Amino acid sequence: MSKKMLGLLMLASFLVSCASYIALPKDTTRFAHNRIKKQEKSGLILAAEDYSEYSKCRRYFYRDLLNMGYIPIYLCIGNHSEYEFTIRTENIIFRFEDGTQAQVVSFKEVIDQSQGSHAPAILAFPFGIIPAFLVWSSISDANDELDQDYSQKAFRDSHVLKGDNLFGFLFFKVPDGKQITSLKDATLEIKAYRKATQDKMAETISSVVSIDAD
Repeated sequence: MSKKMLGLLMLASFLVSCASYIALPKDTTRFAHNRIKKQEKSGLILAAEDYSEYSKCRRYFYRDLLNMGYIPIYLCIGNHSEYEFTIRTENIIFRFEDGTQAQVVSFKEVIDQSQGSHAPAILAFPFGIIPAFLVWSSISDANDELDQDYSQKAFRDSHVLKGDNLFGFLFFKVPDGKQITSLKDATLEIKAYRKATQDKMAETISSVVSIDAD
């Protein structure tokens, strides 16, 4: 094998290895009622955990989402009541300790901003069509894996039935100009709607949940 061919293969191998996606699955072993910073109202238990710290975010999203302008918060829900609740993402507000709010964004927006560029493949074209093809394919596969993983991890509007334990990530957009040093005193304000039953009218349950940022 010539040195030129060997060099091309090494370059292709390097670029393909860079175009990968490796992330841990979401943790569904710690229920809301087992967490220290939890809030309970009417049997609905809520807990939230910050995942924006660099090493933690890299492990679970393979990206530095905070540097990209997004705060990933893990929401855990448990229903220990006899009732059914509805929780919608539009009724969840992130609030910094100074009162500033961050708006929830669609996980699809985060996916679009997080997917890898095909630029490395374009750069590989001058070195031969096989390396470029391999890099392009690798980047596309990594983007597909990221898309599926983020979609599976995201919290969606949910009906929380008796005995349910739900988990999912919310993504909040960092306000323009906001400098973040810590989320230790940040909170989530969550409105849940309790379904009417024969003995109780429908009711809105409002909770303020301290975010676990330790």
